[in-house]
Amino acid sequence: QTAETLFQRAADAGHTSALVILMQMREEDGDREGAETFYQRAADAGHSNALVILMQMREKNGDMEGARTLLSDAAENGHTNAMVKLARRLERDGDVEGAEALLRQTADFGDARQFSRSGRWPYGLDPDGTPTPPW
Repeated sequence: QTAETLFQRAADAGHTSALVILMQMREEDGDREGAETFYQRAADAGHSNALVILMQMREKNGDMEGARTLLSDAAENGHTNAMVKLARRLERDGDVEGAEALLRQTADFGDARQFSRSGRWPYGLDPDGTPTPPW
């Protein structure tokens, strides 16, 4: 039996990490469509990083609408990196209020690293939701 067959069995049994390995194997072999299939399966199984990687693949291949949909899905699933990326896009597209709401939601998830990545609240937020002043 090949390694791919064993990983396929593990994936069929519900191991999302096996799906990630399969998609990486397909990608390394240059099988973009096969890789996307496994990324989608991993994403459908709740592997939020797979959503982000699939989004980047679609973006790279010019499918901007598909990429935006996947990014929204990842954000809805609480993937904070995706939430910040989507907030940047919303802000770039003129939806400052939507971006702000999404960044506050990211803050509610407690991912403090995202504050510095967003560039909006470098010192975080106070408990009342106002930006923390410099120390």
